[in-house]
Amino acid sequence: MLHAFVKDGGTLRWSKEAEQDDGPLPAETVWIDLLNPTPQELARAEALMGVALPTREQMAEIEESSRLRITPGAVHMTVMALLWADTDRPSIVPVSFVLAGGRLATIHPIDPQPFLAFRRRVTRSGCPVAKGAATGGEAVLAGLVEAMVERTAGVLRRVGLELDTMSSRAFRGRALPSRAQKSAQNSDDTRTLKRIGHTGHLVGKAHVSLASLHRMLTFLARGEGWTAAKPTRRWARAALQDVVGLSEYARFLAGKVGLLLDTTLGHINVEQNEIVKIVSILTVALFPPTLVATIYGMNFTDMPEKSWEWGYPMAILLMVLSALLPMLYFRSRRWL
Repeated sequence: MLHAFVKDGGTLRWSKEAEQDDGPLPAETVWIDLLNPTPQELARAEALMGVALPTREQMAEIEESSRLRITPGAVHMTVMALLWADTDRPSIVPVSFVLAGGRLATIHPIDPQPFLAFRRRVTRSGCPVAKGAATGGEAVLAGLVEAMVERTAGVLRRVGLELDTMSSRAFRGRALPSRAQKSAQNSDDTRTLKRIGHTGHLVGKAHVSLASLHRMLTFLARGEGWTAAKPTRRWARAALQDVVGLSEYARFLAGKVGLLLDTTLGHINVEQNEIVKIVSILTVALFPPTLVATIYGMNFTDMPEKSWEWGYPMAILLMVLSALLPMLYFRSRRWL
């Protein structure tokens, strides 16, 4: 899918006519957004940009020289955008930015939420194409990167609140559950572990996205090898500070996820140890009565206790005492 945005005066405007037509794109086009483009759409964009746009295989490269490179008349940059952060399957997707001739082309196989929100905002109210950059393409690049940074910041803020909620529950201490509560608590522990795992996975994806943005913004701030305008370098340095702060916050959240995971597993281990201890104590307490019952259950002819008048009650009393005395001893040692 191809979305074309043209410069209308000093404002960026969506050109619906350019998308429906199969001919060349208008010369006023400032931003070409390619969502999983077809070969025909890719050819139309390349004809206007005057450079070859990266393929999906090239976008998947992880080498620094492949993600940030300068070709004659163009600058190619690829970052990893956070995707599906509000679902249980967060992911990242490569997004390529190509600056050439004052225009910007973006290529991505899946639509990240910041791109969708930015296109809607431009379609609804337009966007100044000279704010914070020397050319329209660089202005759009600034707006898109800022939208990605804001989106990542919002995700990390939500993750931080969720971790605070789970931490307050994990560290306030929990009493041993009753029999009626044990099944519900086991299910709750399982859900908690899943939530912690999902949160850690999301923080990891956000950190990968921020690391790629950090490399791209450093590249833009330096402006080495290409004629980056001063407003672009100034904007890139400001955005870089935001990304550095978010990266540090993401590392803090990752450490908090590890601590919370260890705490939750520690709670589960303590509860399991308590259960094993109770079972062991009951086993030891019931062993003497079992021994008494086993002795008097033997069918020998000469067993004097069988002829006693109070033999049966004495055997029962002996079994009860042999069970109570170990329990009293365990209680005196604070094992129960």
